[in-house]
Amino acid sequence: MQWINTKDGYGWLSITLHWLAAIGIILLLTTGFRADFAGEAGDRAARSALMGWHVGLGATFALILLARVFASYAQPRPTAPEQAPALKFLSAATHQALLLAILVQVISGPLAVWSGGRAVNVFDIFAIPSPFAERNEGVHEFAELMHAIGRWTIVGALGLHVLGALKHALIDRDGVLMRMIRPAKG
Repeated sequence: MQWINTKDGYGWLSITLHWLAAIGIILLLTTGFRADFAGEAGDRAARSALMGWHVGLGATFALILLARVFASYAQPRPTAPEQAPALKFLSAATHQALLLAILVQVISGPLAVWSGGRAVNVFDIFAIPSPFAERNEGVHEFAELMHAIGRWTIVGALGLHVLGALKHALIDRDGVLMRMIRPAKG
């Protein structure tokens, strides 16, 4: 069983972390955007409930997301498929933007909560207390800004990532998508 990446394809570790991270990111984007929409509509109760879910999911997926970023840099990268140099650059830049944005989110999310004077509440099961003695407005505003930048970076890069996967699956038919579904036989 191939656990680690090779030049021919991804191992089970990368594949599993990729799909778990994808699930987490979709859930976090959904709850985060819905909380924003509820807040803009003036529904404070819905916003609070959705933010509770968002924060709880963020805490739940944080280690998986960090492992995804770490594993991406710690393992060999499979050989990139042959395509135009501009597409190779766009693919690599998109991948790096996604990984960096994930890291920004994992840091800025809890920092925004803590600097707002609150503990990170994980589904009312447990809470991770704030390292700040009181609300820190400067850190809070910076963390909120970084979280917004990270969110929109993920939205854009994720769109490019999905379009690239569809291009490889439907147009090129080169098996690239299958590399992220099962390891190459070796």
